[in-house]
Amino acid sequence: DTKTFSAVINAYAKSSDKGSASKAEQLLAEMEKRSMKEIHLKPNTVTYNTVINALAKSNEFDGPERAEAILRNMMVRYRSGEVDVKPNAISFNSAIDAWAKSRDKRGPSRA
Repeated sequence: DTKTFSAVINAYAKSSDKGSASKAEQLLAEMEKRSMKEIHLKPNTVTYNTVINALAKSNEFDGPERAEAILRNMMVRYRSGEVDVKPNAISFNSAIDAWAKSRDKRGPSRA
């Protein structure tokens, strides 16, 4: 269910192992896919925020872009009526944090 998937995503997010943020992101994608048929696997704001935060802390070069893409996905889903994925201050701050920590030249302007 959502809580179980979110707990595993959270464990990946807290891990300092290389690739753990990508694994969290992959689990989120799996949840999104499966939730079309299995409503009890629908990711929520906390699930998305956890992955955005994992990407912000990952030091992966494309982490900020991926974090921002997840935030944009949340906004689209919310606007289309999915109230349980409403972006909040944590969503936006985590995406900003990703760009602020970025080695990308665009980082300061994107943050």
